[in-house]
Amino acid sequence: MKKLSGTSSPEPPEVTFFTDRDLGKGFPRILRESGLEVVRYADHFGELNVPDEEWIAFAARASWVAISHDRNIRSDPLATRALMENGGRLFILRGKNLSGAEKAELFLKAMGGVLRVLEEHPGAFIAVVSRNTPRYGDERAEVRVRQTYEEWSRGKSPPGKNQ
Repeated sequence: MKKLSGTSSPEPPEVTFFTDRDLGKGFPRILRESGLEVVRYADHFGELNVPDEEWIAFAARASWVAISHDRNIRSDPLATRALMENGGRLFILRGKNLSGAEKAELFLKAMGGVLRVLEEHPGAFIAVVSRNTPRYGDERAEVRVRQTYEEWSRGKSPPGKNQ
């Protein structure tokens, strides 16, 4: 695999990402071209529209790290249960009206944070990747864990939709 462009990592991470159907074909292609190991939703489900809890459980059982743009997953109790009970790890990309290429650029900019979260949270979690535009300077990517298995198992609800 080739080096991730725009990062200081000498090698791509030893992780396989699974991209949700809502991310289309361009997003996973760009991640692959950047040296990441990526499995697309369509590689296993074709054009079928399977419920979120089904593809999430599938990816989790394969030990793949899921990526989606569907922020509603965080408030779906069936999808959250499937993720948590199967040890899933999910990154949700935030940002309205982003093209597939812009979503991929955002995720690649966030790779340092993604790797940090994966290292710090070996168990199930839901994290959000978003743009953080400082008052002055370049846009940056921010990665924040929204819910861990421990929080979920204690009954803590995920933060509100506006967070």
